[in-house]
Amino acid sequence: MSRWSAGKKIYQMARRLKVQRGGFAALYFLDALGASYRHQASPENYFVLRFYELSDAERQTYLTSGRSASADRALNWSMTREKEEIMSHKHLFYQSFSDFVHRDFLYVPELPFIEFAAFLDAHDIFIVKPDRGIMGQGIKKLCTREVKEPKALYEECKAKKCLLEQVIVQHEALEQISTCVNSVRINAARDKRGNVRLIGACLKCGAPGTVADNFHSGGVAYPLNLETGVVTGPGRNNTEIKDYEYHSGSSVYMPGFAIPHWELVRACAIQAMEMIPELGYVGWDIAVTPKGAELIEGNCHWPGGNIIQLDKIGKYPLIKECLK
Repeated sequence: MSRWSAGKKIYQMARRLKVQRGGFAALYFLDALGASYRHQASPENYFVLRFYELSDAERQTYLTSGRSASADRALNWSMTREKEEIMSHKHLFYQSFSDFVHRDFLYVPELPFIEFAAFLDAHDIFIVKPDRGIMGQGIKKLCTREVKEPKALYEECKAKKCLLEQVIVQHEALEQISTCVNSVRINAARDKRGNVRLIGACLKCGAPGTVADNFHSGGVAYPLNLETGVVTGPGRNNTEIKDYEYHSGSSVYMPGFAIPHWELVRACAIQAMEMIPELGYVGWDIAVTPKGAELIEGNCHWPGGNIIQLDKIGKYPLIKECLK
């Protein structure tokens, strides 16, 4: 990103803060510029983590975008091209992590129409997902009986390199929050001695009527205690200065909400790290089902630092321990 583009983003963020919080945009701009220089903080770090409320010493403890990128380079340095492909292509990921992925799926470009049609016959509702999609973009939930031209959908999915997936049935406690599959994000790192350490966690909940729970697609993230799986405070999104104690469209009071099967969710993240020993730092997205945990994906090069620090506890010291 050029200096001009970076400066423009900081200015836009400063204007948004002025509108939502009051004060002077110029002061926010200068402070955010200083945080970018001193702490490698992005405009989103400054806004979501509320750097404008933090002292310089407190800012020093946060895993900002720049620090996260450095950690990625240092901890994932041994990833081979083959392993990179697995982590960046969903169909390869599902195949490699089949012990943790229990839903049916179909990678459309590799299969004939007859198998595509058989998948539709077997599932009343299904998910269409780009093989290399990010941030919840391009995900659709379709009803089979509403697909009037299966051949046309097949050709579209083939051209766009999409997968079809069976819909995950989430635990009823999470279904009460949002009918979108609300996943747990757990960031895990491997230290220089090969030990897996859990860095931070959150619960991601989708906006009403959406398919994806992604923080950048209208979702709200709630901080989680890594030991207990309990929501420790209100949630935030990346567009408003607002604390969400109740999720939009839900009557569930979030602080104190306990994730079911928490030990299985934690174990899923730890065991997934062992599948590829070269993995050094990953953000795992895990669905909580009636029977336990199911892996959705692993975010290798952009594990997401903001959403795991909504508990107001900076995670940079934990990452530095892994780098020693």
